[in-house]
Amino acid sequence: MELREALGEELFSQVDAKLSEINKADDRKENPVRYVDLSEGGYVGKEKYAHIQTESAGYKKQLEDANGIIKSYKDMDIDGIKQSAKDWETKYTDETQKLQNQLTEQERTFAAERYLDGQKIKSPLSRKTILNEFLAQNMEFKDGKFIGADAYMKGVREQYPDEFQAEENEGTEKKIFVRGTSNTYKPTTKSEEEAYLKKKYGNNKYSK
Repeated sequence: MELREALGEELFSQVDAKLSEINKADDRKENPVRYVDLSEGGYVGKEKYAHIQTESAGYKKQLEDANGIIKSYKDMDIDGIKQSAKDWETKYTDETQKLQNQLTEQERTFAAERYLDGQKIKSPLSRKTILNEFLAQNMEFKDGKFIGADAYMKGVREQYPDEFQAEENEGTEKKIFVRGTSNTYKPTTKSEEEAYLKKKYGNNKYSK
């Protein structure tokens, strides 16, 4: 069942209008909010989709080149075929490495974007600049994390504090209130307690 059918025309129109309003914001133009029916299995995350697209394009190009070479073998002599096979092996190795480097760079970029999502950068323009500078540091990328990223961002925050939102507890000291007990009398035995209460409240029946 499609979303329009499930929600009804009136409610669907309201949802569609609200999403259009949200996506007009500057920080949503490159990353708009979309709706999709997950039950149909048609949704693929941004990172996974980009990876699949790049990988598919790379292998498609290799297959097209291979088919062209194979077709040309019919008109070659044995020595020509051997040399062509050697050249193809070299070409395949180089292009496979190039494709792998492209996929690795995409993974680094997506990981950097996720990391900066938690840095509370004020504007999209500042975020884009900081992202480019962050990637330019060429930090070691291991197990999905950048080694030394926290130390680097600490320096950026100190150098450009106005580009970041202030921390919630920054500059706020918690004050602890402690009730004074130095002059408070506390009876140590039951008889002393009874004597104390009688002295303080007398015969007031509501004091018990």
